Amino acid sequence: MPSRSPPVCSTRSSRHPRRRARDNRGMRFQILGPTTVLGEDGEQVALGGPRVRALLTLLALHAGRIVGAERLVAGMYGPRPPEGEANALQSQVSRLRRVLGRHLVEFHPAGYRLVADPQDVDACRFEQLAQAGTQALAGGDPERAAALLREALDLWRGTPLADAPHAVAAATALEELRLSATEDRVQADLDLGRHRELVAELSQLAAAHPLRERLRAQLMRALYGSGRQAEALAVYDEARKLLDDELGVEPGVEVAAAHLAVLRADPALGSSAVPASGHSSRQGLRAQLTSFVGRADELQQVAARLREHRLVTLIGPGGAGKTRLAIEVASQEAGDVCFVPLAQVSDGADVPAAVLAALDIRDAVTHASDRPAVDPATRLVTALAGRRLLLVLDNCEHLIAATAELTDLLLASSPGCGCW
Repeated sequence: MPSRSPPVCSTRSSRHPRRRARDNRGMRFQILGPTTVLGEDGEQVALGGPRVRALLTLLALHAGRIVGAERLVAGMYGPRPPEGEANALQSQVSRLRRVLGRHLVEFHPAGYRLVADPQDVDACRFEQLAQAGTQALAGGDPERAAALLREALDLWRGTPLADAPHAVAAATALEELRLSATEDRVQADLDLGRHRELVAELSQLAAAHPLRERLRAQLMRALYGSGRQAEALAVYDEARKLLDDELGVEPGVEVAAAHLAVLRADPALGSSAVPASGHSSRQGLRAQLTSFVGRADELQQVAARLREHRLVTLIGPGGAGKTRLAIEVASQEAGDVCFVPLAQVSDGADVPAAVLAALDIRDAVTHASDRPAVDPATRLVTALAGRRLLLVLDNCEHLIAATAELTDLLLASSPGCGCW
């Protein structure tokens, strides 16, 4: 998981829990947006002017803890505090006490303290829920993680600490926590297979945070899982160009890994186009309109050869039924299968591209002038590395040399690949 900003709320309970329970009268404090206070009846409490609201915002952010007078003055007035700042602070404290009750705002020699449980402050509650959601995600429970993170994010009502405009650092930390929680919630939804639902949201997030690489990687995964592989590769190209132009760096590990996974059609992406582990992919195998009878012995012989050898060749005169036999045997295979029709390919140099097309691996990357394009055979080797797949190269007799060369390359570089 990515690193988190330091928490801005304390989860420690008040030093005086009995007095807090008596004094706060069930009040709830909301600072993830305009500052509001809800009484125990759920009605909003009138707070008064902007200085009082700023003071309450700063105290609520550190509920249950003492906040120094200098820090409060800086958060309320910024770089130009009024003359007699101590008296000005005391005046605002008096006004806040009239609204909330004297015992809710305690004086200490080092400053002031809001007598409230952090659980009653939305910002602190958000942090606790977000942390629990992140832990659930790391523990392999995406469903619980998604629920906790949604509950956390639903607490937001607008710009954090909106009534304390000088508390820039704390507001920035909260925004970072919000974005990290959003990324974790998206990851949980991806793990639950909700790719199509996430594309629009991730597109907006990536546009709003163009240098946020985790969002780019998640958008690539969502697009690929929605059957939009070419667009997923285009997202990588856009990210690579942006990072090069803006920072002079290559994409980081997460984006590069997502790019490689898309090229490989990695089932771990959870694609709807390439089924997840436990289900087989049948690319290019068309349903047959007639029954297949009288060739049971041939089916068994070819299937037995496939179990023993990684390369099997069917030969015979035209019209003997080689293609139909190959389709029937391939359709009974338990693993992934890709049927590659080569009858319409006239140039041997185009064989690797035909296999890429059959696998639905499209080259959507526009290469920079100083970066040569990756040749189709190399891209094919990269895409199939580590993948178990049966390739059926049909009608290749007019492309024998090119097909044999590619087959040799794939069998040597991809131990899980079989060809016939």
